[in-house]
Amino acid sequence: MRTLSPPLNLVITTDAVGGVWRYALDLAGTLKGRALAVADDAPQVVEPLLIGLGPRPSEAQRDEAYEAGVALDWIDRPLDWQVEAPEALSESGRALAAAVTAAGADLVQVNNPPLLPFLPAQLPRIAAAHSCLSTWWQAVRGETPPLNLAWHGAATARGLAASDAVISPSHAFAAAMTEIYGPVPDLAVVPNAAVPVMAGRKRQVALAAARWWDPAKNLTVLDAAAEGALWPLEIAGPLEGPGSSGSGGGAPCPVHVTHLGSLPHRALRARMAEAAIFVSLALYEPFGLSVLEAAGAGAALVLSDIPTHRELWDDCACFVDPHDPHAVRDALDGLVRDPAALGRMGLLATTRAATFSHARQADAMLAVYARVLARHTADRGDAAP
Repeated sequence: MRTLSPPLNLVITTDAVGGVWRYALDLAGTLKGRALAVADDAPQVVEPLLIGLGPRPSEAQRDEAYEAGVALDWIDRPLDWQVEAPEALSESGRALAAAVTAAGADLVQVNNPPLLPFLPAQLPRIAAAHSCLSTWWQAVRGETPPLNLAWHGAATARGLAASDAVISPSHAFAAAMTEIYGPVPDLAVVPNAAVPVMAGRKRQVALAAARWWDPAKNLTVLDAAAEGALWPLEIAGPLEGPGSSGSGGGAPCPVHVTHLGSLPHRALRARMAEAAIFVSLALYEPFGLSVLEAAGAGAALVLSDIPTHRELWDDCACFVDPHDPHAVRDALDGLVRDPAALGRMGLLATTRAATFSHARQADAMLAVYARVLARHTADRGDAAP
């Protein structure tokens, strides 16, 4: 019988601003205590540590990490998309490198690819790409970023090229990245996952949740679609962002939707459990965790007709032109007028959501980790005298 080796110290970077927090926390919690075997070596127990940058997590977020049994460290440096120049990015990168070294990391998963090249080159480094400024600009603005932001695309390209493997949450986003940056090393598509939301008694309401300060979330069209709709439309999430170079700022104050504010995750899940319909009119969405959570709660989905939504939710959602508020309203009202269709679409969404399990995600990530570690082990062996 093989005995376990010392723990594998896995560092996962995160932020407290959007979906990366949920992704990183849930992944770390699922991986904690899992065994990872590389070739014929004895398995190692994974011991994850989250290292965050950017605005500090709320008390509720810190409580989530504590309850998940996941260690959390924080660096008071801005995220890559919050800085205005390469010099500031370098400062964040050096601070991250110091924290990773102090943690004694054996493997690092960087959820901010521009920061990856600052980490020690001898360390196995995986880039998990959840979004990027260049693909965002292309999808939302229909053009390449302006010249004053070109450095950020170059930084992302360097991060992807320097990684030992790249993770994308969808084939659609992987295609968008390779179209801009070209082929990247060991590109693996590993869909995100979510803890199922226990469906409650459904209310006659549609729900949407996002960082509304991001123009990609398309609040203006959503608000227009809510005018005159048969059921009220509630939205959760912040209207004001932490500031960014290019994609942040603030959203226009909505008129026809009911703004619930920024809800703690548990409160948002409770809203999802009750919502009969969930709406996302995103113009840019590498995956869409909120859609997955709402689908798991049995909400019928009304989604923008973009490649990611088609890939993940084809045949179990109503797809609409995200630029046409009248078409969105017609789709919402059509479900309201046809309770049988509403129930059928909710069931289809729930069935599809069940395929995005944390266990399946963890198995796929462990396979990527094992490949990367095996290559590093082989490289060290080749370099030995």
